[in-house]
Amino acid sequence: MKSKDNKNLRRSLLFPILIVVLFLSLLLVIANGSTKIPLSEVYGILSDQIFHGGKELEAGIWSRPGYQIIWNIRLPRALFGALCGAGLALCGAVMQALVLNPIADPYILGISSGASSGAACALLLPLPFFHGQYQTTIMAMLGALLSSALVYTMAKFAGGGKLRPVTLLLSGTAINAVMSATTSFLIFIAKSSESIAAVYNWQMGSLASAQWTTLLVPAFGVLFGVLVCIFQAGNLNLMMMGDEDAAAMGLCVKHFRLGMFVVCSIIVASLVSVTGIIGFVGLVVPHIVRLLIKSSNNRYVLPLSAMLGAIYLMWADSVARTAFGAAELPIGIITAFAGAPFFLYLMIRKNHGGEV
Repeated sequence: MKSKDNKNLRRSLLFPILIVVLFLSLLLVIANGSTKIPLSEVYGILSDQIFHGGKELEAGIWSRPGYQIIWNIRLPRALFGALCGAGLALCGAVMQALVLNPIADPYILGISSGASSGAACALLLPLPFFHGQYQTTIMAMLGALLSSALVYTMAKFAGGGKLRPVTLLLSGTAINAVMSATTSFLIFIAKSSESIAAVYNWQMGSLASAQWTTLLVPAFGVLFGVLVCIFQAGNLNLMMMGDEDAAAMGLCVKHFRLGMFVVCSIIVASLVSVTGIIGFVGLVVPHIVRLLIKSSNNRYVLPLSAMLGAIYLMWADSVARTAFGAAELPIGIITAFAGAPFFLYLMIRKNHGGEV
């Protein structure tokens, strides 16, 4: 009984702790950069803009260059990093519950590659519908949905009508390869050298394009997905009992799994269309949360994963901006270096009978 009380206390404390860490991380990553800015100035300018409408700035208390760096450059990027981390971590936790596979995430199951192929079509081919970011986002969403459908169909066919974790992982690997090859082919046939360079850089993942104008679509996609997924946390707990038990409890497993795949595709597409491919966030973060709270209850795992994912990607982007001076390292490289060894660790632990 005492052990259960300790676990409940740990879960209860983790929420306010992560909220405080998230807020402090936001201030610190804004202050960190090629131009170091004191935390007092960061806090002062942010509070002035949010609570006083910029009156202190107009009075000359804060400098205009500092305001431009903090409010128009670093704050949108930090918020964008938080949105991306929250969305990808949440999708990873949801997929791991949906398919009963501890190494599932949007990157490994091919959804990110599908979104990447769709976005590459919008960037490299002269499409007659929509324009600008919305065209890229819609094509990324179609690519993510197509990739999800192919992975789901192939896995069920290979599993003899049942969705097995191994066949799902192999199907995801195959679709990942096909979608990556599609993107490479589009680059090969493209004529604009500028577009090709943009797609190459975009494939490695970056938050450099973050601006107030590019935040709207990802913010809507992530907030919509977070609300839906957290609302469905109880049904995701049922899914973790297995398809037959979930169906016996009154859940329409087929429709629920399909609906949640669509929600995850919307989240991933809204992010990938702007950031490019950022892998392994959805794999690493939910497992860290489960280790911290000693529970797989999605009512705790989902919101905590979103908060920890936001913190993780903000700091990963801060490293990407500052590690090599003026040259910016693609954030996808950092998350891959951190996530790939963790992926191998999970596979080894699973094969040796360990819990994950």
